[in-house]
Amino acid sequence: MIPMKVCIICFDFKAENLKKQPWRYVYEITHGLACSGFDTVVITDTDTNIDSIRTRRVSTLMTLFGESKEVLEAIHEEDPDVVVTLLGPTSFLRMHCKIRKPVIGILTSPLYSVEEVLRVGFKELRHHGNYIGIHLVGSLVPRALVRSRLKCFRSVVVLSEENKRRLSAIRPETDVVVVPTGIDEFSLECPDAGHVEALRSQLNPENVPVVLYFTSPLALRGTDTLMASFAAVRRAMPCKLIFLSRMDNPELDGDVRLLYRIAEEEGVLNSVEFISRKLSRDEVKTYLSVADVVCLPFKLVISDTPISILEAMAMGKPVISTGISDIPELLAGRGLVVQPNNAEELASALRSLLEDSATARRMGCLGRRFMEAYPRWSQSSAMMRDLAATE
Repeated sequence: MIPMKVCIICFDFKAENLKKQPWRYVYEITHGLACSGFDTVVITDTDTNIDSIRTRRVSTLMTLFGESKEVLEAIHEEDPDVVVTLLGPTSFLRMHCKIRKPVIGILTSPLYSVEEVLRVGFKELRHHGNYIGIHLVGSLVPRALVRSRLKCFRSVVVLSEENKRRLSAIRPETDVVVVPTGIDEFSLECPDAGHVEALRSQLNPENVPVVLYFTSPLALRGTDTLMASFAAVRRAMPCKLIFLSRMDNPELDGDVRLLYRIAEEEGVLNSVEFISRKLSRDEVKTYLSVADVVCLPFKLVISDTPISILEAMAMGKPVISTGISDIPELLAGRGLVVQPNNAEELASALRSLLEDSATARRMGCLGRRFMEAYPRWSQSSAMMRDLAATE
């Protein structure tokens, strides 16, 4: 029996991106399809070598008028049964899809309103326009045009119920299907207790409450708001902030300098521990286990379903985050949600959990239970497999 063949179109698909969204999602879905016997190939615009996944490089994926000539030629040569392509906020501005095969679109980015994007503030628009611009333009695309463009797809996949609700409000003729971000069993495995105690003694010899932030130091993730909020809490009670800053690119040096400056100006630099080296997944879980509260106060979520929130809940940690994208879905009754870019509200939430350890532990337990029942990557890839195999 000839296996079903699927081509996946994904930008910048390379090994160093696989811990981040949307590449983690694409990797897990593609890997799952391959394990199910599908013949898979990822068409991407970068040189890459990823175990177990065949890739094909083109110089350009998209033009203003749709798929590039190279992509269309690659699809013609591969002759897949189905094409899966990533969609972003500005994808609906392009001309009609030229792929002469059934196409499934995966909308990995939240659909924001103009007001939600502008809420990040002028400073962020000026400093991080490269991240925000695409969402601002996407928020301005007429919904009638989005509805028209969706007709190109056999179905459109979203990663959350919130994005399905927003897309369905446009009343598309195309089916909108939620295939959620998954987790693996490793995410639920607790680190060695001895390693946790050793790290706790090293980082927190004073034995004060610990707040932890991890992933990119990008201010668009609310890191500057967190630093200001932590300073307000630190003036009221002893506590410590551990900051795991994943340095994805040299441009983030400016964000790190900003955080140091805020900490110094607020007089809390001696209560903040910056860890900027690359950490393994095991090490990240050990750091998470040291924390009393995990704070991830996004101003804007670039790609749906922050994996960091899932990882923190899987370790049984109470999470404070913001009411954007699908975060309220994830934290409903299991964490605290505040308004983005609001240092005063965030400080109040932080202090409430640091002072009430019983509530913090209860939220952490509820989050852990939620993650134990949360879809695994194998389930997500099976949903995509069934979707691709549908005639």
